[in-house]
Amino acid sequence: MSNIAKSLRIITVSSLILFTAAGVMARQINVRGKVTEALTGEPLSPVSIYDASDHHLIGSTDEEGKFMVTIDGDGTLSFSILGCEKQDVKVDGRINIDVQMQRSAVGLNEVVVKAKRVTNKVLTEPTDIDVKGNYLHIKTRVKIPHELFSSQARMIVQPAIYNVTRKKVMYLDPVVFDGRKYAITQERMYDYHGEDDPLSKFVTVKTTGSGKDDVLYFRDSAYVENPKDDFRCDMMMSMETYNNIIYGDTTVIARGVINPLRFLDYSFAGTFVEDKKHLPKPEMQLRATKGNVNLTFKINSTRLDPELGNNRAELDKMLGKLREIESNPNAALKSISISGTASPEGRYELNLGLAKERMKSALDLILGELDPSTRKAIDIKSDASVERWESLVELLRADGRVTEADAVEAIIDRYPDNINRQSRAISSTNFYRPLITDEYLPRLRKVDYDFASSIYRYLTDDEIAEMYSTNSAALSRHEFWRLYTLADSLDEKEAICRRALEVHPKFTVAATDLAAILIRKGEPDVELLRPYLAKDKAKAPNETRLNQLIASLGAGNYFEADSLAFELPDEGVFHKAKIITKALNGKYQDVIAEISKDSPFNEVLLLLALKANDEAWAKAKALGGSAKEEYIKAVAANRVDEVMAAINHMENAFRLDPSLKEIAKVDGDLLDLLEEE
Repeated sequence: MSNIAKSLRIITVSSLILFTAAGVMARQINVRGKVTEALTGEPLSPVSIYDASDHHLIGSTDEEGKFMVTIDGDGTLSFSILGCEKQDVKVDGRINIDVQMQRSAVGLNEVVVKAKRVTNKVLTEPTDIDVKGNYLHIKTRVKIPHELFSSQARMIVQPAIYNVTRKKVMYLDPVVFDGRKYAITQERMYDYHGEDDPLSKFVTVKTTGSGKDDVLYFRDSAYVENPKDDFRCDMMMSMETYNNIIYGDTTVIARGVINPLRFLDYSFAGTFVEDKKHLPKPEMQLRATKGNVNLTFKINSTRLDPELGNNRAELDKMLGKLREIESNPNAALKSISISGTASPEGRYELNLGLAKERMKSALDLILGELDPSTRKAIDIKSDASVERWESLVELLRADGRVTEADAVEAIIDRYPDNINRQSRAISSTNFYRPLITDEYLPRLRKVDYDFASSIYRYLTDDEIAEMYSTNSAALSRHEFWRLYTLADSLDEKEAICRRALEVHPKFTVAATDLAAILIRKGEPDVELLRPYLAKDKAKAPNETRLNQLIASLGAGNYFEADSLAFELPDEGVFHKAKIITKALNGKYQDVIAEISKDSPFNEVLLLLALKANDEAWAKAKALGGSAKEEYIKAVAANRVDEVMAAINHMENAFRLDPSLKEIAKVDGDLLDLLEEE
């Protein structure tokens, strides 16, 4: 063998090896889908997704259960999450796979929680109910006359906060005062296990008999949902011996709350999310595309001749489209419909068989160009037929050959149900050759392909708007967001956000901006953002916490606002929110200097909260004459016993704004003046 021949043989073998390797390489595709719990349909997250061939982690689901992974077209995906059965799914060339996972059986121990509240209270001095945030603070003294109390008695002083507005009562911790002999008897009764007495942790034992009145000191606080309600503090008192209650009484020691910061002047606009890391990422949508080609065949031939007619251009167009779909990891060929048609000359049965062979020939050609994983995933439909002579009549008339068209139509009318006799008669006409055989019959021989593909791509703004009006449930979070950013009015933005949350309930950014819209419209919703913060507060945007803080302040939930403020950065609008929240939660000294710079009115309020009454009255005199300023002047004057000035300012406030009288009815600072008036 010559050196040239040897070289050619080596090149040929190498090329064959490379071609074979290329042919068996699996196609890498992007697979998208959603994982849900089979019984409830709820999205599962985070589900770990592995390539089953090597158990390599290739992705996981997001909070909506969606995923996108890259894998061989003939590979297998493995889905795993705690609490569900592991599930393997063959890809088979599909670019969209939805998975339902079955819950695994898990046993939970039942937990029973039991609680007990002990309630009961004597002569006490009047006091105030001070408000700090959501806590009511009570401080008073209980005087027990020594003539009334014996060594063999127990005195129980039970304070209670009564919400006049909501008609609810809250019991604070009782004060229990035991005589020495009573305490010893109690020990014996409980077999020297005094802790079994439900009141034992509140007991103080009187060990000596001084002959003087005893004074019990009481200080406690209670959490309330809305400190703007009307409250009073009752003291229930009971003295008992071993067998009888020998004394009982109830006294109202405070009515209304001391809360000058109810008038704290501040305002916040709802804040929209700006940090791009929280904004939804664009998601490709699966969109259908179609294409078709027309191929022609020589008479009595089943072989496709690329040089015949437009076959070359049609084949290039078809194969180019197929290669484009094959090379795009975000696209998949879904179906191919093939229709083979033979021209009607000759016997019908032979022509039908010819059409089927042509269809098979063309089908083999197109399928030979596809990757094996693609062939598995597509739906193939086929049909073979023989063209009717009526089609020839239409072509002749379209070309202006009216005489020939009329002649063919007359033959069809003569033999309406016999295509074979029609064929014989038409082939005998004087214009059949070469006109019909050379020009028209080739146009009646064809194979039509109609193939549908699906491709993931980004929708245009117009497509998003169209889908929103016709099928909004199919929009992704980013598409809702795109539509939202293009909206002009707050009402339109609100409607888009609400619909987005119906479709994507875990869409935190949409919920945050909806909360901001409602705040700006004066309709804050304190419940809207709680589920998003409860799930993972640390990952939520700062604007989520800020909008919830603003809504919480509006609802009087200062305690919640305080916990949210702690996690906000100390800058810009966040800093202002932190300062105001501190003030409303009783941290007056921390913020008075900064708040006083911006507002003399707020400075007086903080001085009153600090009980710096003389200074508060001195600065209050310099305030203006608005209804609220007159009201605060009345409070400050009353604090320093300037009663006439207080009454005058109070009456001015009511005249300017009659609604302030309703506030005065629950205000411990003005209740006495209101009663005198």
